[in-house]
Amino acid sequence: MPNRPCVPAPYTVALRRLALYFLKLGATGFGGPVALAHHMRRDLVETRGWLSEQEYADGLAIATACPGPLAYQLGVYCGYVRYGVGGALTVAVAFALAPFLCVSLIAALYQRFTGNWEVQALFYGIAPVVVALILKACWQLGRKTLGLNPATWIFALMAGGITLLVRRELVTLFILAGLAGCLVFRSRVAGPSPDVPAPPPASAGAGLVLAGGASAVPALKLFTFFFKTGLLVFGSGLVIAPFLKAYVVDQYHWLSDRQFLDALAVGLITPGPVVITATFVGYLLDGLRGAVAATAGIFAPAVLFTIVAAPLLRRYRSNRYVQGFVQGIVCAVIGALVATSLLVARDALRDTLAVVLAVASLVAVLRWPRLPEPVLVLAGALAGVISHWL
Repeated sequence: MPNRPCVPAPYTVALRRLALYFLKLGATGFGGPVALAHHMRRDLVETRGWLSEQEYADGLAIATACPGPLAYQLGVYCGYVRYGVGGALTVAVAFALAPFLCVSLIAALYQRFTGNWEVQALFYGIAPVVVALILKACWQLGRKTLGLNPATWIFALMAGGITLLVRRELVTLFILAGLAGCLVFRSRVAGPSPDVPAPPPASAGAGLVLAGGASAVPALKLFTFFFKTGLLVFGSGLVIAPFLKAYVVDQYHWLSDRQFLDALAVGLITPGPVVITATFVGYLLDGLRGAVAATAGIFAPAVLFTIVAAPLLRRYRSNRYVQGFVQGIVCAVIGALVATSLLVARDALRDTLAVVLAVASLVAVLRWPRLPEPVLVLAGALAGVISHWL
């Protein structure tokens, strides 16, 4: 018999219906992790009654503390709380299936037609938009995290300067930032309420474990690489960009700068979390087998932590030393993200039109923060095609 959590009688649902719900949500999951989390609360708690309010709150708190995309982590928890390990695995596959198929198809077409002017024009217009969205991520994360505290700014500035200088090997940088954070921030970080989790610290520390890449990239090495990445990717979004660029582009040379930007763009215009970019990278390096390996690797930590480590994380997530460690890493992430955006901009903004597109996109996302990112990316693609015609 599987080890299943106790399920209150009023909150029951067939596993098949739960899987179909997350299959549909994965296929239409635009709007970012917060929007998807709100959809789950509305659908599963308020409308269908498949989860209790307390179960949802606990799941959201665990999703904030565990590695993995926030909405995906929350979905896996929903499956776990109803049907134990089997439910978690079922939801994990159902939620990721549609984004995986969509990105794999795009990657296949990209490989087949990458030399065509249409593809080049599309991604010419998309690249400046990606730069603007990375800068937006810098602004949002920095505004919430740095504040007026001089220590947070020192952490961020030092990390940014080091990233600009070395452009690789972020391991030591983030370990030192976390250890220093244990001392500097331990008395300043308040523990989150058990029912109202703190905002996710984005992708704090994803680069801590990205060592040991190789020039050849078979499926097993891809799985290992992205599994290590996923172990310390908190939340989801473009804040994974510094780590992917530092290792996939600058250190291991698996992708060019242009392919890296294109991979991020595909992650933005498709449903699901931006970390689905791993599928695109895996496909380019080892075909469908590589796409499966990379996708399994990037999502596996979220499933494992939900099944194995969730009780421990719930117990210790308010520890002030743990929070200080994360705070130090998050501050370093912001600096590294700003530095990476500058490095990416240098490669993406090669002419006046690209600069204009980037500035216009940045103004748009700051002026209308609710503007869906896929809409902006598609607008950039259209601008790229029109510019080629003109």
